[in-house]
Amino acid sequence: MDHKLEIFVTTAEQKSFTRAAELLHMTPSAISLSIKALENKLGVRLFERSNKYVQLTEAGQVMYAQSKEILLKYDQLKLALTELEPSTAMPLSIGAAYTFGEYFLPSIIYAFSKRHPNITPSITIHNSKTIIEQTHKQELDIGFIVEGEASGNDVATELFTEEEMVIIARPNHPLIHHSQVDRRLLEAETWIIREPGSGTRDVTDKLFAQLGIAPKKVMSFGSSQTIKESVALGLGISYLSESTVKSETKTGSIGAITLADFPNKSRFHYITHRASFHTPAAQLFLDFLASYVLDEKVSVHTQKRLAEL
Repeated sequence: MDHKLEIFVTTAEQKSFTRAAELLHMTPSAISLSIKALENKLGVRLFERSNKYVQLTEAGQVMYAQSKEILLKYDQLKLALTELEPSTAMPLSIGAAYTFGEYFLPSIIYAFSKRHPNITPSITIHNSKTIIEQTHKQELDIGFIVEGEASGNDVATELFTEEEMVIIARPNHPLIHHSQVDRRLLEAETWIIREPGSGTRDVTDKLFAQLGIAPKKVMSFGSSQTIKESVALGLGISYLSESTVKSETKTGSIGAITLADFPNKSRFHYITHRASFHTPAAQLFLDFLASYVLDEKVSVHTQKRLAEL
């Protein structure tokens, strides 16, 4: 029965027999036959079918919600049974926003794996919006996000750490050398920022609103590393959390400042689904996070104020 439920849930989420078949390595006709057999067994129509898509009926929506819970409970049962054998590897699904995943998560996973070598983490890296969506769908045990709010009652959010935000530019840029910062200069600059959906982008948009500026020259990149390399080449300036630029400021390839008038911070949270019973591996990881301490932060910026107009 669990395989038929998996087929049903995948078809409901993909809204297509063809896409479901691709994901499950089956033929569309086999998917269709499985759905029809499930409908006959239950005596209800689960999908409205058309040439372009399939859509859940009212009965199908009820079936989908319950099927997700059943499959989750089935996975939990299998994990509980494998836990009886200590040598058996336990899976753990972790998602992280790019900034957290690139600059914080590796050391966390390293320390956790030393303590629990029988737990095998699977890591997904995406922007905060996608990590929140995947946690909503219970595709992740735990997600790390930057600043973004996980709306809804089904996701629990905990603050993990926070970072000073810094404006970065090439070392010989006027922003770095002048004792004060000109608001008009900031607006005239080319800003190299993260893509929509990124938590870092949300904090950058907040800074623009605080300054009352609307830069006309903006480039949007999906990676903080690409942004840093572009800034070092002199393509523009950016706004990133301090730890992401620590290495570059130490070598002198990038300069960093904060605005004393607007001391913004980037906040990193971890999120879990409230409705799900945490697997043993997930609970161990949550317990580990509660006591984990990040490396001591070292300030890499100089603090400056806006020039009076």
